[in-house]
Amino acid sequence: MIVDGDNLFQCMSRMIAEGGDPCENEQQIWDRYGETVAILIIDSSGFSRTSQSHGILHFLSRLMQLRQICESVLQNHRCKRLHFEADNATAAFNDPSDAVRAALALQQAVYQSGLMLNERERFRISAGIGYGRLLYSETLEGYFGDQMNIASKLGEDIACGDEILLSEAVYKAAQKVMPTDIQTCDIEVSGIQLRYYRHRFQPGLSSVTPIRAGRT
Repeated sequence: MIVDGDNLFQCMSRMIAEGGDPCENEQQIWDRYGETVAILIIDSSGFSRTSQSHGILHFLSRLMQLRQICESVLQNHRCKRLHFEADNATAAFNDPSDAVRAALALQQAVYQSGLMLNERERFRISAGIGYGRLLYSETLEGYFGDQMNIASKLGEDIACGDEILLSEAVYKAAQKVMPTDIQTCDIEVSGIQLRYYRHRFQPGLSSVTPIRAGRT
């Protein structure tokens, strides 16, 4: 039984407590808690290294500046939800094209801000984007599903600083805003073949203007 006001986990806990199996009510759960969204995962580069060399407060002061930049840029690109956790950010968009534009604009904004990681190294971020049907819990737990897992893997584990990595679903759905220098990549993750698409930000060059016009 789904009760108004329950978040995803409260709903599932209620079903289990009443002797039910959430899997037997899968369609109801997806109807109530499912959303089709693009997920943008932002990760900062050099967290552990800089914290060790310069102290945690040094890094956190830079991180707070990054968060301010993120909030400004993402809100200007129709971000519907934004959540920060440690040195990561998770943003949700209704339109995958907005997520791609936001990631491109964010790379440019961080560079133009002059934010430095240390005396010699500028602050860099990496990004991963997924797009598809996900379950959403109206608490800090956030989104769950295949494209959420892929976006997290791309943004946090595979991408290097200055890189934006797109899932195949994003690449197909947002062709009109693809950077011109996109690269196709393949990797095996936990025994599963994963195709993704890479864009690397080049300082001093606009990452927002060049697009593949007229692609369908």
